[in-house]
Amino acid sequence: MSIKRSCFHLTTIEFCAGNLRENMVVWRELEKIPNTNLVDYGCLGYCGNCYSEAFAIVAGVLIHADSAEALIDKIIGYLNEQC
Repeated sequence: MSIKRSCFHLTTIEFCAGNLRENMVVWRELEKIPNTNLVDYGCLGYCGNCYSEAFAIVAGVLIHADSAEALIDKIIGYLNEQC
């Protein structure tokens, strides 16, 4: 999925460091998107999600998927919807 983002507001995307280790491809892809602020924390308190799937918090909304690639698509889709 491609980004159609022409928004001028900054969107924060938060990651749990433990989950991010398994899904660095997500970070690398999302850092290419303009107007995004990527932040990783030691723990976001979503331990069940962290253990079982790829996830991120996008502008305060939990987005999760079965794989890193699917998470990228879901996040890009969400960002496109917000513009």
